[in-house]
Amino acid sequence: INTIFITTRHDSHSQYVINGIESGKNVFVEKPMALTVEQLEEVKSAYEAAKKGGSATQVMVGYNRRFAPAVQEIKKRYSDELSKSINIRVNAGLVPPDHWVNDPQVGGGRIIGEGCHFVDLAMYLAGADITSVSANTLKDPNNLNNSVVINMEFANGSIATVNYFSNGNKTLGKEYMEVFCSGEVVIIDDFKEMTIYGSSKKKIKFGGQDKGHAKEVELILDAIRNGKPLPISFEDSYLSTLATLKALESISQNRKIQL
Repeated sequence: INTIFITTRHDSHSQYVINGIESGKNVFVEKPMALTVEQLEEVKSAYEAAKKGGSATQVMVGYNRRFAPAVQEIKKRYSDELSKSINIRVNAGLVPPDHWVNDPQVGGGRIIGEGCHFVDLAMYLAGADITSVSANTLKDPNNLNNSVVINMEFANGSIATVNYFSNGNKTLGKEYMEVFCSGEVVIIDDFKEMTIYGSSKKKIKFGGQDKGHAKEVELILDAIRNGKPLPISFEDSYLSTLATLKALESISQNRKIQL
C-alpha cells in the first residue's frame, strides 16, 4: 500500500495522518486535518521531519469544492495576482445539539467540521495565503457557534466573508457565492449554475450539482500513479485548517487574529 484515505470521525484524523506520514504513505484525509492548533502543529512537525528525512509522502485534505466546474471557471477567468472581493453564504441547516459533530471532543463543532471547506474555498478563489481572520457568532442557547460570520484578508489584497448559518430554511439552496473582480461579478448558485456580469450577462448551467468530489479523486489517483504532486499541497491544507481554528480563537477573544 502506498496511499491511505482517512474518513473516520474527526477526533482520530490527526493521529491517523501522523501514523500515515511516519509509515511513508501518501495521505488523503477528509476534513478537518485536526481539531486543535496543537494537533495541527504535531501533524506539521511529523510532515516536516519526514521530508527532511527524504520521504516522498504527500498529505492533502479533502477540500473538494476547489475542483467543482464552476470554481474552475473562476480560476481560469482571473489570475491569482488580481485582488478580489469574495462573499460565500452557506445555508447550512440545523443539526441536533447532541449530534456527534457538535461534540467538541469528537466532532469539534461545525466551524471546524464543515466551515473549513469555505475558508479553504475562499483562499483558493482569492489565489493567495490568508493573512488574518476575524469571526463573530450568533448566540444560541447551546453555545454551539453554528451560525458564524468569518472575515479574511489575503496576501494579494483580496478580502472574503464566509457566512455560515444554521438558522435558515432548507427550501433555500445551500451554497451561494459571489466574486467581484476587475469590474465583473461572478455568481455561483449551489454549484448548479453560474452567472457572469461583465460587458454582457452570461449564464452557464452545469449538468446537475457538481461539488468536485469525482474530479478530486480522479486527480489524486492520477498524481499517485504518475508521481506528480497531489492537487492540494500540504501547505495549503495546513493554512486553511489553521485559519479555521483561529476563527474559533477570534470568537473567544473577540478580536482579529493575524496568521
